[in-house]
Amino acid sequence: MRFVQAKDKSQVSRLALLAKEIWEEYYPAIISQGQIAHMIDTFQSPAAIENQIKEGMQYYLTVTDGEEIGYLAYTVEQRNALLLSKIYIKRDFRNKGKSREVFEFITQQARNHRCNKIWLTVNKNNKAAIDIYLKKGFTVTESVKKDIGNGFYMDDYVMEYSV
Repeated sequence: MRFVQAKDKSQVSRLALLAKEIWEEYYPAIISQGQIAHMIDTFQSPAAIENQIKEGMQYYLTVTDGEEIGYLAYTVEQRNALLLSKIYIKRDFRNKGKSREVFEFITQQARNHRCNKIWLTVNKNNKAAIDIYLKKGFTVTESVKKDIGNGFYMDDYVMEYSV
């Protein structure tokens, strides 16, 4: 697996299309179609991704055998922590060891930036992801509910991993 940092408009556009494909396939069992559309538009549109990159978020396309199969995004915080903001893999590539490769990459990024922990938020109803994070050694540290506009909320667990 290769990790290609998204820097130009073409990469950002492909990443946004990939996000839309994955979110529309994965999230209907967890959140409403309306919330999915709102979150894609607010957080994963090309303009939103470009703004996040300008603010310091690093987006990477994950590539296997020349195919873009997913993406991830993270930012390094001043408190020696890496926020893993996004990690998504297309359905046909899940349960094939790809998350292990992504976590190895993320852990190395944390070490490179001298972070002593990785943290993330995950929807409380996303049992599959929670189970993966627990298996990787993450622990639940708190529960948060965040208003994201249009009457929608993210009802998440905060999870942490010591590097």
